[in-house]
Amino acid sequence: MAERGAIVSGAFRTQVSRPGADTVLFCFPHAGGAASFFGPWAEEAPAHVEVHAAQYPGREDRFGAPPVAGIGQLADILADEVGQVRGRRVILFGHSMGALVAYEVARRLEAVDAPVSRLVVSAMGAPHRVAGTFARLDGLPSAMAELRRLGGTDNAILGAPGFLEFLAPTFKADSDLVAEYRHAHDGRLDSTPVDVYLGEFDPGLRRSEIEYWAELATSVKITIFTGDHFYLTPQRAEVIASALRPAVV
Repeated sequence: MAERGAIVSGAFRTQVSRPGADTVLFCFPHAGGAASFFGPWAEEAPAHVEVHAAQYPGREDRFGAPPVAGIGQLADILADEVGQVRGRRVILFGHSMGALVAYEVARRLEAVDAPVSRLVVSAMGAPHRVAGTFARLDGLPSAMAELRRLGGTDNAILGAPGFLEFLAPTFKADSDLVAEYRHAHDGRLDSTPVDVYLGEFDPGLRRSEIEYWAELATSVKITIFTGDHFYLTPQRAEVIASALRPAVV
């Protein structure tokens, strides 16, 4: 039986608790994003799926939490929590910056012989190719400009007095984590099937850039959705269904 209301568990949050679910979908937000971005996923997921979204330090109910030193440290924390799930199918879904976080979580779990059932990475090039290619944003005005370019936020909200100024510091801090990220030379997924999702009109990513994921995993499938960097919002139902389908190895 589903229970509604925010459930806090370590660094993860869920809007709908389903204790009898046989599948757990762990979601990792984009730069500047929070667990609430995946709130609708928890509502719309099938009855056999429980959705948990990572709540990174510095936002929503973790606003005062100290920042992490890097994506690797964040992945260490989250992998410890994901690894506590036993006897259920586990799927990781990471969007944009969250794709790097989810990938690093998957690597850590493979390293302790506890691979997840599936990794879905969205709107991000292969880690070993993108590492070192992102420039640090030079200030809050640049962060606000990048937020507008990527979209994903209703224009009415973007235009609300003070909204961008409020969000920009968190977005810049996350973007700096991505800029500082470096891929381990021995990084590879040998036991985890990987699905790569891309919005056809993503302003910052081309299909050729995501094809390099094939160099990091034994099983890789690419799916293109109509839309921009935040294609997953208007096509939420299709994306959820795709992420939950049985993996083909």
